[in-house]
Amino acid sequence: MGAVASALKEEVIAYSYLARLVKQLLLDPTVRSKTTLLTFFSGFMSIAVDEMIHQSQCRTCEEVLENVYGKDLFALQGKVALITGASNGLGLENARCLMKYGCHVIWAVRSPDKAASVLNQLEKKEKLTGKATILKIELSDLSSVKPFVESFLALNLPLHYLICNAGIMSPTEWLPSKQGFELQFATNNLSHFLLTELLMPKLKETAKTGEVRVVILSSLAGASCYNFDPAKIPCPQEEYNEFSEYAVSKAVDCLHARHIQKHEKNIIACAVHPGIIGTGLGGGNRGLTSLLYNGMTMAMFRKPVTKGAATTMYCTVSPDVTEHSQKGAFFYFNCASQRPRNILGARDDLVEKCHQRQLELVKPFM
Repeated sequence: MGAVASALKEEVIAYSYLARLVKQLLLDPTVRSKTTLLTFFSGFMSIAVDEMIHQSQCRTCEEVLENVYGKDLFALQGKVALITGASNGLGLENARCLMKYGCHVIWAVRSPDKAASVLNQLEKKEKLTGKATILKIELSDLSSVKPFVESFLALNLPLHYLICNAGIMSPTEWLPSKQGFELQFATNNLSHFLLTELLMPKLKETAKTGEVRVVILSSLAGASCYNFDPAKIPCPQEEYNEFSEYAVSKAVDCLHARHIQKHEKNIIACAVHPGIIGTGLGGGNRGLTSLLYNGMTMAMFRKPVTKGAATTMYCTVSPDVTEHSQKGAFFYFNCASQRPRNILGARDDLVEKCHQRQLELVKPFM
């Protein structure tokens, strides 16, 4: 009886949140300037349904590697990947699988001690032919990015795969980063943008002798965005809405990938919607997590971590992605290139304006 009552409580919380969100999408002019009920359904829900219908296409993370390399557990020896947020969730699964196939993985993490403990447990459970190097970065603090990059460059390694994985989702109130930017945008976008810019010389150097890829974790939420003003990102406190600003942050992730794809001819860039996966993302937002991860309403759309990490891996190692990028593809889910909805695939001018705005914001930290 207790389990039934608990499940019903989750549904009540989920539907209360959904009702409030629909009201905002219909009536709140600030929210509607960025996302609307129409774009919520044509973007967010359209991708969720498409993903569910074709979920059989999506293998597990390990199966993606096996499909490319077979049983050769040294196939990625000599390759180097850098993953933000590698000590838990999707980042950990990507790190584990890459190391299983011989890749040297740089774990870019907030807590090196926690990461060392996780790595120790991982190495006790299975044989990993690749190694890990743990380096500290605090993505909510732009001043930590350059010292991290300097620590990485001091290792004198190439960089074949940059996976911008870490992020936060929909804090219920506007929170400041160390530099006073809206925390979600600072963490999800500005820090990864700065990291990519500072690592670009190394990526270009590596690209002279082999293929290089940048994989950016976006979301179906980005597809519910139809407009925003680059001059007003990150958003001011008085305009903050947890859903619309998360949508903007994930849309900007896609535009970042598009910019790299357009301007860096020897580097493949992908934006990935991994799926609806309960990894602890959005943990401070009870309503949203009840809707997405705990209630029955969205249960049919969810994936386990092993499958949620698969599209990132597909974009990292699959030879198909090389061909896709030559045709202009940049947005992926279910281990396949996909049609970008709404703002994700439109308005080339916005790609350039976002890039210039982010450069302006991170310039003091370069």
